[in-house]
Amino acid sequence: MMVTIIGAALIALMSNGCATAAKSGVNVSLDQASLTSIDAVGSWTLTDDENTTFDVVLAESGVASSNWSKGPTGAQGEIGTWSLRDDCIVAEYEDGWCDTIFRNEQGKMSKRSYAPGVARTGAPSNTGQAVRTPAAYASWVGVYETPMAQSRVGRQFYVAIQSSHVAWKTADEVRVGSWWIEGGWLRVRWADGWFDEFRPLAGKIEVRSWKPGSPLDGKGNPAGEPTNIGVSRRMH
Repeated sequence: MMVTIIGAALIALMSNGCATAAKSGVNVSLDQASLTSIDAVGSWTLTDDENTTFDVVLAESGVASSNWSKGPTGAQGEIGTWSLRDDCIVAEYEDGWCDTIFRNEQGKMSKRSYAPGVARTGAPSNTGQAVRTPAAYASWVGVYETPMAQSRVGRQFYVAIQSSHVAWKTADEVRVGSWWIEGGWLRVRWADGWFDEFRPLAGKIEVRSWKPGSPLDGKGNPAGEPTNIGVSRRMH
């Protein structure tokens, strides 16, 4: 009877995809498999169904946010909540997507994602690895509300900074760019010719923008006065 009960329990745990058990000679201790809120909080780097990298930030408050920029809100990303369930980190977003992060049978972190309307108990929409965002980038990845310079869209737009060094924005027709850190400042060169520079100053983030055609120095950075100077607000 005891063997039957244990066997049934293992089947139930493995069916939800979040608990880890030893299999085929791979030893994974229960302590290693157990995830806590300390393990969860912070920035994670995941991939979507097209193997494109994006990042998820899990806050101590229970808020989950991502800079995934392929949804209806574009570079505004996703916002939702996260919790721990059956040794699994579950992030559920307002757009209906759900990301689950768990330790697999080899002791490595993995993720399963479920599209809106897909049953969480069924096959996931996509799977992949889950890794901690490198510390050098974790403080920058996220979504920023940024003042417009000369865009036709409006007064504000959103910029998503992803750990893959790709940047997305909600303004203008060409919305992709690349970013790097230089001298403690984050610089974004957009494919449409715009150039943005984010500077942490006195508890705020100053953003400087240069329009296409602005003079450049030998490194390809803007050399003249910026087209616009404003304050950027980190959304998540």
